[in-house]
Amino acid sequence: MKGKLRKEEISIQKIGKQRFWIGIISGLFSAIIISLTFNYFRELFRFFTTLSADLFILEKSELLFYNYFFSSLATVLGLSVTIAIWMTNNNHKRKKDKIYKQLSRTNIFFTFWLILMMIARFGSIVPFILYGMPGYDNQLNLFEEYWLLFVLIPIVVFAQNWFIVRLIYRSEKWILFSFVICFVITFTLKTTTSVNQEILNNVYYKKFESDFNYVDQQISKAKIEYGIEFNENTIKTLKKWHSESSTKQVISLKSAFSKGKKVSLDTIILQKIAIKNFKENGKYFNRNSIDNWRYAFPKDILRQLEFYDVNSNESKELLEIIKEQIDLVNTPEIDWKEYDKHTDTEIRKSFGIKYNVPKQLNEQLEKVRESLMNDKKYYEISKDLPELKQRDE
Repeated sequence: MKGKLRKEEISIQKIGKQRFWIGIISGLFSAIIISLTFNYFRELFRFFTTLSADLFILEKSELLFYNYFFSSLATVLGLSVTIAIWMTNNNHKRKKDKIYKQLSRTNIFFTFWLILMMIARFGSIVPFILYGMPGYDNQLNLFEEYWLLFVLIPIVVFAQNWFIVRLIYRSEKWILFSFVICFVITFTLKTTTSVNQEILNNVYYKKFESDFNYVDQQISKAKIEYGIEFNENTIKTLKKWHSESSTKQVISLKSAFSKGKKVSLDTIILQKIAIKNFKENGKYFNRNSIDNWRYAFPKDILRQLEFYDVNSNESKELLEIIKEQIDLVNTPEIDWKEYDKHTDTEIRKSFGIKYNVPKQLNEQLEKVRESLMNDKKYYEISKDLPELKQRDE
């Protein structure tokens, strides 16, 4: 009697040799497909964020963590498929084993689809709603704030797979063995199915290559010629267009010039870069409103010139700002049929400047230019300033 009530040791014979191998192959195939799906859809969602925001780029440690998470989750989900197939055998020693096997398959498939639904839901809502939102600047860092949750999910799924199986069979050795195999498969999947994010990063870089090169050139020039070193965060922000830190940077630069106090050389250089790359400040008023001008007003540049010696580095860079402003105002309108011949920034300039250069700004810029060219003190450094072209309102 006790022999009938005692649980049997799980074995290939109890499962059935053919069913055992079908479960192994199906589970391994499922793990590979799920891992590839996770990784490629992550890159697809990263691509979609570029339609309305800056490309979301994972740090190396963050990327490595997510690669292992997706690989481990795919592995334990593949194990779910394997055990569910094993539990379809009709070899029952006890009457209640049949019920337990049905219960185990139900629990396994419930957990399997619940996890996939959760990943699909968060994997779509977060990139589209949060990461794709203009101004998003990684305020919600899942890696730093919820890393433990990502570690626990594969562990819980693994434990759930074996929980009810242990009501039917004694399986301690199989649990330990499967745990080791899952580790091996996780490392294998991480190596073979992970997608190199540099592929998409390079495509995005090509889109703004001239802008990024200009930033690097000016940062290098500041270090070599002026001994100024910008911190890494400032440089990263210069290479963003829609993030909160980027828009705040543009606003703060404009504000620095409007206070009537001396601005430092590094601030002057940053303002020049912002104008050249047509960085946004996230604000828009009425069409052709003076408030739409995102950068230091020409009169504020002229006031800054009065603070410095005509031959100083500051004066030289301030004249460069005036030149960049004139070039920006003179941006020609690009017909949409010619878009493929121009960079993304040139197109943005052409479209944006059409509604952001009011008559007051043109007049102010023209007065500053004439003032500099008529002043003997500034004639030599301002004689090459281009003329302003008249634009239709």
